[in-house]
Order: sequence, then structure tokens, then C-alpha cells
Amino acid sequence: MCKALGNCLILLTIYALILSEASRVKRIVGGKNSKPPPPDDPVIFARLYNRDARVEGFHNPSTGVYTFLGLHYAEPPTGSNRYARPVYKRLAGDINATRHGSPCIQPDPYNPNRIIGDEDCLLLNVYTPRMPDETTDMPVIVWIHPGGFRYGSAAQYDATPMAQKGVVVVAPQYRLGSLGIMGDGTREFDGNLAMFDMASALRWVNDYISYFGGDPKQVKAVGHGSGAASAMYLSMSRSARSAGDINGVMAMSGTALGQYATDKEPVQSVQEVAEINGCPATNEIEIVKCLREKSAKDIIENDSKIQTERLAGRAMIKGLTGGLGFEPHIEYENDHRALPSLIEAPAEQQLKSGNFTPVPLLTGVTKQETANAFDLDIINQVYGSAEKFLNSITDTLQELTGFLRLDQVTGQITKPVLPGLTSALTPSLQDLTKIPETFNLDQILGKVIESTTDILFNLPAVLTTQVWSQIAPAFMYSFEYNGTVSKGINFLRGLPLVSASANNTNAPAAAHGDELGYMFDCNDIYGNPLPETRLTSADDLRVRNNMIDMIVRFASASGQNEATGSSFTDSIFKSVTGKGIPFLKVDTNLQTSNDFRFCELSVLGANLSPLTSISCEGLGSIFSSLTDTLGNLGKNLGGPDFGNTNFGGILNTGSNTANKFGGFFNRPLTVDRDNTGVGLLG
Repeated sequence: MCKALGNCLILLTIYALILSEASRVKRIVGGKNSKPPPPDDPVIFARLYNRDARVEGFHNPSTGVYTFLGLHYAEPPTGSNRYARPVYKRLAGDINATRHGSPCIQPDPYNPNRIIGDEDCLLLNVYTPRMPDETTDMPVIVWIHPGGFRYGSAAQYDATPMAQKGVVVVAPQYRLGSLGIMGDGTREFDGNLAMFDMASALRWVNDYISYFGGDPKQVKAVGHGSGAASAMYLSMSRSARSAGDINGVMAMSGTALGQYATDKEPVQSVQEVAEINGCPATNEIEIVKCLREKSAKDIIENDSKIQTERLAGRAMIKGLTGGLGFEPHIEYENDHRALPSLIEAPAEQQLKSGNFTPVPLLTGVTKQETANAFDLDIINQVYGSAEKFLNSITDTLQELTGFLRLDQVTGQITKPVLPGLTSALTPSLQDLTKIPETFNLDQILGKVIESTTDILFNLPAVLTTQVWSQIAPAFMYSFEYNGTVSKGINFLRGLPLVSASANNTNAPAAAHGDELGYMFDCNDIYGNPLPETRLTSADDLRVRNNMIDMIVRFASASGQNEATGSSFTDSIFKSVTGKGIPFLKVDTNLQTSNDFRFCELSVLGANLSPLTSISCEGLGSIFSSLTDTLGNLGKNLGGPDFGNTNFGGILNTGSNTANKFGGFFNRPLTVDRDNTGVGLLG
């Protein structure tokens, strides 16, 4: 009994020692307490899911901004991870975030025959104005860079100017070319991997942005061009939103509703990529297996050959929207037997269904989006004339017919009822494409720029805001400042949309991508600063302040569907309601305006109602002027009925009279965005 009792006492003693050791608080005897880290120390400590991380960035004392560069949000998409959805990566260990990571593999924008970058590129950069404490909950902007899904890097976009205004900016990279966008939507090869990369970056933001001073409940997805369409897709995707929520979208110079926003024939695209890389185009599993054995450099080089073929000849129109022949595609609807889809339906179907959690939208354009896209010699070689080229551009409106004003019998776009014009003097869609024989080259180019900007950018933007406004607040802006330093080619070299005339810095236009330099300081693709692109003039800096102020105010405001009883909290934004289109004009002043391109977009088929008392008389004045001229000519020739001839009808015939005079009826107009003045161009 004693022996047993003795053993029990020994066990109890050992157990008591263990408990004592476990509860002991270790203390340092003697010495001095260590100093707290300096308040400007660019180091954050993160702990999530039992993983600790120490991340060291860089603090710029002259700007006050902290930067954390090259943070990986996913494992390298190489080997068996190539052509597979990203494998999420958490922060862990000691991380040096003071240098830019490699761009994703792509053609060199200065030499397309040279391939640069690396497959191990799923990383992001963070810019924050201050280190976090218990009071920091700053709005977050996730910047999705443009580049037609073939070009671009996070390092190009130094977000210091925006961070200085009190927001946290996160710039992720995503896979490019067929490595990132190819797939046919089947369970075997669903594709859209670049989109899933972005969704993983949003998940990272949701998990970690609070350690950098950001509020994960105030995340706005902001994108330009192809990045704008991507931001909209992410906001409409339930699977993407489940990874990291978005409470607002800004789509700049692009929309998911654009005519070339999605690949309509993804199966054919997969077969093209397989065949040009020497892979059997038998089934998806064999294609993926074969492509994983090819070098990434060879795949990207072959992508360039596909791009050349897809944009050749009359297909050059596709390049005018910023695309390069590689776009996301519609996946199979989630049947709960495979991984969930991201893009389950065309954008127009998703928008009309409202089958997603609505968030505020800010979309916008530059005043002359296509100003640097054209070479008239090439247009004449391919189409025969600029007028025939514009006729072909109007064919793209077929992609938007679900939102346009159509004749129920013929299915054609009908004439609008415009204030200040009779039906006889209201131009038709066909009239808008006519170009007078008397026009010089500058006037022809101006006409082509105006028409293509309206059809390919302004109309999709307006239609998007109209549909979106039915489920959530929707706003619009127009960037109208013509600077001489910030040009789209600084960021978007390689895109046909900015390449043709972009080196002409004195061109009087605010073209595609020109606004980017007023948001970011421009670097090369590796992150090296480009000093010649820095803004220094008073006007340039004033426009930068206005552009960033608009973005930050949108990022900081909140708003939901007005049916819930809450509205957008910043009064500078006037929401699109029904058929009225108010907008913000960004120039040396930031001001609200009304009836964005009302007269011209109405002729293109948009269902618009004026918010102010305006007149489209300028569109019809040229008709009456020409009719009067021909009538007087008839009287001088002695024809008794010549002066009463209805030449408006002749314009739509194939007669010689129409060919000679018809184009004059649509001389380019200079219409300011307020529609307060209308006049002839040239």
C-alpha cells in the first residue's frame, strides 16, 4: 500500500512541476527594456493561421509612403501548376520586400521579337501612406493593370501619388498570353487563369491588408482597358467575391460590355495554340500535358504569331479596343461537380439578371480614345477608304443590340427623336459614317477618331452605366486634359491602340492611356523610374490632383442600392438614373456636367433622355445648308421642281448625287460635353 502510495506521490510531484513550468512567465533579470521600433520603421509583423511573417519594405522620407514590393500571393505556376488555377501562398518567415519581382513572361514592348520576364511572377506590390495601428482602416484600391492580357507589370505603376492621398494601393501581376487566358470552359480545361490569379490576389488582400493599414471591408477594384473588364468580371463573380470581397468597381477606358471583351470561340483558340506549338489537338487533357512540356519562351513567341494573324487585315478593328486577340471566355456554369466557375455568362446577361451582390460603379473614358491608333495609309490599303472603314466599324454594334433602340420589324437601329431637329434633318447611323470628298487628311483623321471613340468606347461605357444603375449607383467621368508629358505609350507600348501616332506628344488629344500618368509615376516594365515622364508643370500637377481626388473620393465613399434606403455618400458623384447621363469632367478643373455625348450616342442607338435643355440643331444644320444650296442651284439651272427636291432621301441611295454630296451631310462636329456649343470641325 505504501509502495503504491509512494509512487502516486512521485507522479503528483512530477505533474505539479510540469504545470508550474507551463505557467511560468519568463523574465529577464537585470538590463534595460528594449526601445520600441521607430514609428517610420517599414516592417510589419503578420500572424495568420499559425504562420508568422516579418515583412520588411521601404520608407521614402520625401514622400512619406511605405512600399512593400514583390510579395508572392501564389506558388510559381510552373510544372504541374502551369495551366492550372493558382495555388494560394500565405506570408511566412522573414521576407525582404524592398525590390520589384520579375514581370510575367511576355514580349519586350520595345522589341517584340525578344521575350522577357518569368513564369514565377504571381506577386503584388503594396503602397501605404502610414504604418498600421489600432486606428488605421484606410480604403484599399486593387489596381488591375492593362495590356491586352499580353503586356504589363505591377512595377510599371508607382502608386506613390495615390498613396499620398490616404489610400492603400495593391498592384498584383497575373499570367499573360495563352499561359494566363487560354481555355475552352470545360472541366478539363476551364482556363481564364489570369482571372483566377486576380481572385487569389483579392483573397490575399482580404487576409493581409489590415497589417498594412488597409480596411478589407473597403476594397475597390480599379482597372484600365483589359484590366477594367477584368475588374467588372470579378465584381460580378460569386466565386471571386467569396475569396475577397469588393465593395466598388472603377472601369477606365474599358468595360465587360465591350464588343471584344470576351472570346466568342474559345475551343478554336485552344486548337490554334495547340497546333502552333506542335501539340495534338485531340482533347484537352492531352493538350495541357503537351503544353506543360514546352518552354514558356516558345509558347509566348507563338502567341505573337497568333496575335498577328488575329489582328491582320480587317480584323485590325479588334486592336482598336486595346485587345490583342486574347480575351477571357465564358465557362461552363458551376454544376457543383467541379471547381466553381468565375465567368458563368456573358456580361450583358449577368448585368440584366443582377445575379450578384451589387456595388457602386465608376466608369469613364478619355475624350479621344483612338487618337493614337490610326495610320490612314493602312486604312486605305485594307478598306479602300476611311468611309468604308467606318461602315465596317458600325457592324460591331451588333454585339450591343440587346441594349439599343431597334425597329421591332427590321431589327435595325432606328432614328432618334432629337431636340431641335425634325425627323427629316435627323441623321441616321449611315449618315454618321459619311466623309466629304473635300476633307483634308487632318479632317478625315478627326472624323475617324470621333466616330471610333463613340462606337468602341463611349457607347459601351454609357450602356454599362445605364444597366448597372438599375441595381447599384453608377457614375461616369470623362478625362479631357491634353498634356504633353503623360502619354499612353509610356505605359501601354505594344498595343496597336497607342502605337501608331503616340510619339507625337503635341497631338491635341486626350487619348487612350494618357490619364495613367496622372494617377501613377511611370516606371519601365522592371520598375526603373522614367524621369522624362514625371509631371512638373502647374497644370499637369493640378490635373493629377483632380484625377486622384476623384478616385480617392470614390474609394472612400460608400453606397448601395437605393432600394435599401442608403445612397452614395459623396455629393460630387451624380448617379446615372434611367436615360439621363450626368458625368464628371476631369481637366484643370474637376466639375460635374450633364448629357454626355447625348446627340451622337442617340444616333448610334442609345436610349437617352436629356437632363438639361439642350439642342442637337448642330447635327441637322449641315443638312439644311446643303438642301438650300442644291435648291438654289436648281433654280439657277431653270428646273421648275429642282428646288423642291428632297435631297435628304437621295443621301441614302446609291445615286451619283448621293455619292457626290452625301458625305457633306456629316461633316465632323465639335460638340462640347455640355452640349452648349456645336460647330463644324475644320
